[in-house]
Amino acid sequence: MKKLMITNKNNYVYDFKDENDQNYTLNLEFLDLEEDVKVGDYICVNEKLLDKSYDGYSTSYTFGGLESKYGKANILMDDVDVIKVGIDDKEIFLKRLYG
Repeated sequence: MKKLMITNKNNYVYDFKDENDQNYTLNLEFLDLEEDVKVGDYICVNEKLLDKSYDGYSTSYTFGGLESKYGKANILMDDVDVIKVGIDDKEIFLKRLYG
């Protein structure tokens, strides 16, 4: 998984920087979180979600709780659609939601 630090947030548009100072911009919506993600927090994502040649690639993703009915059922933690969100000292796992 690639760790991306949030460097800027404007509504649902997030700017990130990885460990190699590469920049990313994604349109993200986070559901089922008790608090909002903010600048300085991070997400860890499977690199495929950042790869434009990946069939499931998008610049806009929605993530929600692992138990949500709108994503894959019985999802495994190493699935490409699972991310980790780091907010302050908490780590929360979410899955990609569809439709």
